[in-house]
Amino acid sequence: MAFALRDYQEGLIGKARQAMRDGARSILMVAPTGAGKTALAAYMLGTASARGNLCWFNVHRRELITQSSRTFEKVGIQHGIIAADFTPSPRAAVQINSIPTIARRLDRLKPPRMIVWDECHHIAAGNWAAIFSAYPDAIHIGLSATPCRLDGRGLGDWFETMVEGPTVRWLIQNGYLARYRLFSPPPPDMGGVKMRAGDFATEATAEKMDKPSITGDAIAHYAKLCGGAQAIVFCVNVAHSQHVAETFRAAGYSAMHLDGTTDSTVRDRALRDFAAGRTQVLTNCDLFGEGFDVPGIVAVIDLAPSNSLSRVLQRWGRALRPADGKEFAYLLDHAGNALRHGLPDEEREWSLDTKEKISRKNDDQEEIAKVKTCEKCFFTGELFMICPSCGHVEAPQLRQIEQRDGELIELSEEMLKRDRKREQSSAKTLDDLISLAASRGYKSPRKWAEHVYNGRRQKFG
Repeated sequence: MAFALRDYQEGLIGKARQAMRDGARSILMVAPTGAGKTALAAYMLGTASARGNLCWFNVHRRELITQSSRTFEKVGIQHGIIAADFTPSPRAAVQINSIPTIARRLDRLKPPRMIVWDECHHIAAGNWAAIFSAYPDAIHIGLSATPCRLDGRGLGDWFETMVEGPTVRWLIQNGYLARYRLFSPPPPDMGGVKMRAGDFATEATAEKMDKPSITGDAIAHYAKLCGGAQAIVFCVNVAHSQHVAETFRAAGYSAMHLDGTTDSTVRDRALRDFAAGRTQVLTNCDLFGEGFDVPGIVAVIDLAPSNSLSRVLQRWGRALRPADGKEFAYLLDHAGNALRHGLPDEEREWSLDTKEKISRKNDDQEEIAKVKTCEKCFFTGELFMICPSCGHVEAPQLRQIEQRDGELIELSEEMLKRDRKREQSSAKTLDDLISLAASRGYKSPRKWAEHVYNGRRQKFG
């Protein structure tokens, strides 16, 4: 097995091995998008299978099967694939599995010694949980960049312990992920949109976002900032994605819509065209939110408001992989998700029993890192008076964020904090505060609103 792990990957493997020596049989390994989780899986499975153990790598999308297979082949790990439309190799000690296929064949398969789970934050889903409980004697290793669920259920129900790799910020600083610039317009008005399963209802959200003005702004800023470079667009539903692709094509860009029902041959050809640069824009509805690895992606255009921190971080991560000639990744947030969840490289504390919103603490009990964006050149870094990039000198007093209709504003964490405070101050009545809390996706809007409202009454009478 020809394999060379990065130092931080070796460290993460070492932590997992120590956890096994301490008696753990189910371990959650946390590493950001782009940290090389498939390489970690290949190393672990290759090592275990070389000792005569049957090992599985479980994934949930067709694209992840082919992508994982290419990685395993590259490092010399012989393997089979258990999935529809793939020729099986039943004697291989390592099997890459489609989770839906495996779930239908549990009574026909030889029990594995080790199972590695890709994107294991889905482990509570029906097929996933059924497979997990069918093999209590196996060693289970879960891989995730975002070990949190929208319903707040902790992954500690499945994993005994958790080991963590480096943060997104560390990976960027050390050149393993691309630097990014995030731009955002004023967030869409989500008032009146009901919640379903903890997130915005799809149909009502699509009505808010599937508008020529929003799509037109997205295309205009894509042209201005990205110059036609490769981009992934996340949309609310299939119809929205189709409309966005049509509009990009009408503007002169090569664009393709894909969804879960697209014929597999068409999907495979579209992905090859995109990877080769023949297609500039791929629109989708959460099809490529996880595991989709094309280092040439320069931009993520987010047109789908979401209360899921996990979903949003996974989307942004698509553009953060470094590539030759890529100076920055561009995150064009037309959905207001940065205001809900913060920036991609904020320091977040993960836990096996932590709820969805976990690390930011201001007046909403969120912890905000102190960074600043230059109002002239948009350089973002730690608090400064003189911009390290362009030398612009800024006044020491707090300034208002200038916003014009349709104009993307590059965000820093200081801007987010200030914007949220101003938004909260403008909510004068208890009902206003409840509506604000609902739009931010808080689990108990009334409880939060009453806490803020009563605090005001005590302070101001």
